[in-house]
Amino acid sequence: AVVSTQSTGRSMSDPVCGLEYSSISHIEKDQLEIFTNQKFAFAAVPLSEENDKLEFQPLEMYNYNFEWGSKVIGVVPGNVHVDSKDPEIQSKSVALFKKTLKLACYIGVNTVLVDLNSDRNLNLARLCSYHLHESMGRPMWFRIVAGTNSDKDWNRWNNFLTLLPGNQNKVGLVLELCDVVPSEEEMNRWYSEVLLAISISTKLFVANKTGYPVLRREFQHLISQSFKNKVQIMIHGTDLHGMGMDSYQKYIYHLYENKEPLSVYEEFSRGYEEFLQIPLQPLKDNLDNSTYEIFEKDPIKYKQYEEAVYQILLDRGSPIPGGDPIRQVVMVVGAGRGPLVRSSLNASRRSKIPVKVYAVEKNESALIILRNLVKDPYFSEVTIIDSDMRDWTPPEKADILVSELLGSFSDNELSPECLDGAQCLLKDDGLSVPCEYTSYLAPISSRKLFNNVSSQTADAVGEDPFHMGYVVRLQAVNVLDKVKPCFSFHHPNRGDKIDNSRHLTLDFTVATETMLHGFAGYFDARLYRDVYISTHPDTHSKDMFSWFPMFFPLKQPVRVHSGDHVSVDFWRVVDQTKVWYEWALSEPAPQAIHNSRGVSYWIGLFS
Repeated sequence: AVVSTQSTGRSMSDPVCGLEYSSISHIEKDQLEIFTNQKFAFAAVPLSEENDKLEFQPLEMYNYNFEWGSKVIGVVPGNVHVDSKDPEIQSKSVALFKKTLKLACYIGVNTVLVDLNSDRNLNLARLCSYHLHESMGRPMWFRIVAGTNSDKDWNRWNNFLTLLPGNQNKVGLVLELCDVVPSEEEMNRWYSEVLLAISISTKLFVANKTGYPVLRREFQHLISQSFKNKVQIMIHGTDLHGMGMDSYQKYIYHLYENKEPLSVYEEFSRGYEEFLQIPLQPLKDNLDNSTYEIFEKDPIKYKQYEEAVYQILLDRGSPIPGGDPIRQVVMVVGAGRGPLVRSSLNASRRSKIPVKVYAVEKNESALIILRNLVKDPYFSEVTIIDSDMRDWTPPEKADILVSELLGSFSDNELSPECLDGAQCLLKDDGLSVPCEYTSYLAPISSRKLFNNVSSQTADAVGEDPFHMGYVVRLQAVNVLDKVKPCFSFHHPNRGDKIDNSRHLTLDFTVATETMLHGFAGYFDARLYRDVYISTHPDTHSKDMFSWFPMFFPLKQPVRVHSGDHVSVDFWRVVDQTKVWYEWALSEPAPQAIHNSRGVSYWIGLFS
């Protein structure tokens, strides 16, 4: 439901700013001016002039020669009340509503905009459902005025969506700002909805010293934050400052040009926001070259690994007075194309501690790259081993076992099973990098994520898309409570009986009224001593982008209120051939166990 910007000459990374017209007559004189000279990306135009008699007075389209499909939002008259208790008003409103929607389909506008002015919207939801079904994918936007009672505004929106049967992936929200600036908490809730545009009246602008229209500082911050969520801006009202309507648009672009620059993580992940990815299974499936290449571009991960190996080499290999450095054996298990091999060698050069490196890899294609790599004299101390790490019998034991087998939920790529199977390669006092890691969970609200899961097909993800865990770059989400630890593992695991199955009950308290759509998963890993890598929101490794969070959805979203108690159980289940997760909500309303028996999502232990 994003208005196309291709015809404006701007890239999709630019903000999209449109102009709303209150009357049809206004657009007749400057329809080309707003797109060609003023550079507005789109126009919101009444499909019928608003009048007291609720008569259909349509926009006459046949004289216009610009591309309506990509540039125009059709606005339903604001005085249409299809849920009015007055039978005559309701009847006329329904007739007018149907005619405006039929016109929208005929002239091919990009989107239809409807104002949600009432708390009662049963008939509106019914009529909109017909349109969404019959309009071949044309989206609808619904405008809510952000008043002083944010909970009431959100309830109006949520109740309407609850009434709307299906097609919610075609529905978007427009938030109209008033004099009161919504709090950060309130905006986080709106961002977790399908917020596509913010509507701003020219009355909210004030004149600066030169008479140019600008927004108050609180609104400036809000608009700047909205750019990160790819929210479009829609200006409405008249020119109150005598500088032309394009002066308001130019100011929005000024805010965009002076916004806080994207972090390395944000820049790398652009375009992946809320895009569902099936988690990798590098033990069962061999990764392809492009996947390795993406991971190896991470500027932080391998520096942290190098630092961890460096500190271990100093601790284990530093010479006693008058002696020589003690040679250390490093085994990189799951070596891929060799980035951890390089990190280990770099650590050796820095510490001046000699090493012998074994690069163990089972992927035949990656082994080609490794064998070419060791032709370089820098890699002269490296021996390539073609084997599953769990099956290899080494000529000598390792001082350091190095691996990057972590997934977005720490253990979801079977690092515990792999390293437990490979710890026989270690000396009795040998060390593992990483030495421990923990997964974390938090309840979240995200209408867009829920809609994206709903649109998945069973063939693509298993028996039920809601019984899957997904790797997702989380953006349009509202985290409802503090992130809490889930499952932990340590290596080497010297226990008498190794059991990597887990079960945990986590309790949360929701801070705001909203919909609970599922749980976000994160992890952190201690490589050695105080050397960590983390995707935990509070401790995220700066500029590290190798992992996006996990998302575990709920098949039935749950309405929660401020102060509500949320209790969820998570299981990590292990059998002879695979590992899987199960999860179930018990409070505030019990739900059936998700992914029971690994019905849709499991991780294979063998190729």
